[in-house]
Amino acid sequence: MAVQKGLNLGVILFIVSEALFFLAIFWAFFHSALTPTVELGAQWPPIGIEPVNPFELPLLNTVILLSSGATITYAHHSLIQGGRKGALYGSVATVLLAIIFTGFQGIEYNVSSFTISDGAFGTCFFFGTGFHGLSSSPNKNLYNIKKINNKNYSNLVSNTDINNKLNITLPTFTSEVNSYYLDRRFLEWFAGFTDGEGNFHIRLTALENTTYKYAQFTFQIGLHKDEIEVLEYIKNTLKCGHITKSKDKVNYFVNDINSLLYVIIPIFDYVNLNSSKYHHFVLFKKAVLLTKNKGHLSAEGKLAIIDYKKEMQKFSGKWIPGSIKDKINISKYWLAGFIDAEATFSTNKYVPRFKLENHIKELELYNEIREFFKTGNVLLTTPREYKVNSNPTIVLEINKVNELRDTFIPLMFDSNKEVLLRTLKAKDFSLWLKLVDMYYKGYHTTLEGKYVFDAIKLHMNKYRLTTNVNLLKDQKVISLPEVENLLSALYLSDSPYEIRPSGVRYIRNTNKLVSEATNIVVINSNNNRNIYSSMTECAKSLNISRNTIKQYLNTGKSYKGYTFVLI
Repeated sequence: MAVQKGLNLGVILFIVSEALFFLAIFWAFFHSALTPTVELGAQWPPIGIEPVNPFELPLLNTVILLSSGATITYAHHSLIQGGRKGALYGSVATVLLAIIFTGFQGIEYNVSSFTISDGAFGTCFFFGTGFHGLSSSPNKNLYNIKKINNKNYSNLVSNTDINNKLNITLPTFTSEVNSYYLDRRFLEWFAGFTDGEGNFHIRLTALENTTYKYAQFTFQIGLHKDEIEVLEYIKNTLKCGHITKSKDKVNYFVNDINSLLYVIIPIFDYVNLNSSKYHHFVLFKKAVLLTKNKGHLSAEGKLAIIDYKKEMQKFSGKWIPGSIKDKINISKYWLAGFIDAEATFSTNKYVPRFKLENHIKELELYNEIREFFKTGNVLLTTPREYKVNSNPTIVLEINKVNELRDTFIPLMFDSNKEVLLRTLKAKDFSLWLKLVDMYYKGYHTTLEGKYVFDAIKLHMNKYRLTTNVNLLKDQKVISLPEVENLLSALYLSDSPYEIRPSGVRYIRNTNKLVSEATNIVVINSNNNRNIYSSMTECAKSLNISRNTIKQYLNTGKSYKGYTFVLI
């Protein structure tokens, strides 16, 4: 760290010194040009000096110099993005432009009618342009190219993780190597999305007992056709696979062995799969790795792949307690990907709620997500009698508005306040945020507020799908711009609830707390804590009136050694 700081400071001082150096050259030129002395003939340029026409060769050299700045910037950004070809082409173009610039500068010197010894004009001209030429020489540019952003050019073909990026090195049919970087934040999102929507398949044709004719390995993500953009985003980022369309579905497939070996498997070795699909991946990986040395063609290899396929089928639809608990590693970006795949942003009787639902086999994962949130309820549901082959499910739900606002919603944004979601759920989320705010301020209790509330819901979830237009036939749909206008008009009126400085909500112009399932934490002078599920329960236990508790909730002060906090 100390060495890095020293290098950074050194570069900064170098740039500052070079800027001051050229400032001195320009100062000398303008000093002589603005106030030419008697020795210069009291005019500028001095008598006998024929200056170079700035609109001829100097203008061309200026264009070349600016172009080299553009090409080195292109190489810089290509290097950051892991684009080997772009970095190489930009670097070569920069070197060529530097050579051309230096050559033209030499021609300009050769045809000039004056020399460096011809007074102040010649000295300023040759001294300034000479040092400027040296700063644009091929050697200097080569040095800059190699050291761009403190990265050596050779890192493009290394197998190391640089700045939380995974280097993908994909062999091609030529002697070249296709190498690029994938950002860890994207990969964590992708792992979460795969935990929700991805699948690993082994398909064996002409399978008979302990042998088969062909084996096909496939990584696949299937979505509604409206979500094709997110699959294109994944495909373009991973630089492999293909997309197919079938009626109302779109599918992203990766089934060529090179892409599986050098893209998909390294990704899930690098970032964690947290669901039961982790077991599928482990078996899938073992099967694919057998193809590296043609092991899948041997009798032993075929038998192993058949066993892997059977194991994958065994894990499907079954909960195996303790099988993944120690491998679960939840991050903010993984969670965003999983929510993109599995979550719904909805309401129940005007109460906003966030919900995740899955097969009972994901119980351990959902408990870990609950721990990550530090809030929410995890519930088990029984199989639905009316549904064939229905399985028990696990549900994680958050429906307390303070928990949604203070805990859940902030997790959905990055440090730049950009929403982390990448599917159409991002649109659901942005509309749902309006519902949360309306509910928090109490507008849902008014007729006008309910009207806007219901209008927003008709643009979310199942209603936004192009295949569900029939659901809107008997509905009065208000466009989103109109909804925004109605919402703005609604917010011009006082909200039914007022939020006092303590953060506690009261019905406006009353001392009545907003009725909601709220826990009260009571902290005594010894820092011991008790949690009460209602105001009444707290008042009875401590033998304190409800009004007194309300009063000290608002002020945040202690009463008889007790401090009250709503959660």
